[in-house]
Amino acid sequence: MAKLPQVDPASSPDVAAAFAHIEASRGYVSNLMRCLLHSPAAAKAHGTYGHFMRFETDLTERQRELVICATVRGVPYGWAHHGQLLAQLGMSPAQMAELKDGKVPQGLPAEEQALCAYTFAFTACGGLSDDVLDAARRHFSDKQIVDASLLSAYFMGGGAVITAFAPELDPPDSMRAEREWQTGRPHR
Repeated sequence: MAKLPQVDPASSPDVAAAFAHIEASRGYVSNLMRCLLHSPAAAKAHGTYGHFMRFETDLTERQRELVICATVRGVPYGWAHHGQLLAQLGMSPAQMAELKDGKVPQGLPAEEQALCAYTFAFTACGGLSDDVLDAARRHFSDKQIVDASLLSAYFMGGGAVITAFAPELDPPDSMRAEREWQTGRPHR
């Protein structure tokens, strides 16, 4: 059961405006974002930042979802949303299982292996070894490494909020709408 109730979008003009902004940026408003609407301005800012990180960096869609899934692998709500998106982008069930277990999946291209290893090191919050950073730099620009880092940090924060507030998993129809909306977007 959710520890923080969802906010009715019609409860105030500020909430309605934040709800509409979030819905426009991602196709629907998840149960997590509905909880965040207790602070409409913060939810709107959070949604704006998340939209940029998910859709407007120099990483490809698959690379972004790989970073997200490597980050939220221990957060059932996050994995339920983003694991499906990554599988849709060609990750095999065996690769998904390895990633969820915190292992670099076998059979990935070298740049995706480096990105997984980088994300695992980044999310451990113990600093980056020269080897991990050098491997990432062989495939990604410093800008892309910063983008991957900030994307992971966004989802680390989201995972903490999810863990604290325990929003209910969105129903299958909502999650299907999210996947369809995202699939219809132009991708890098």
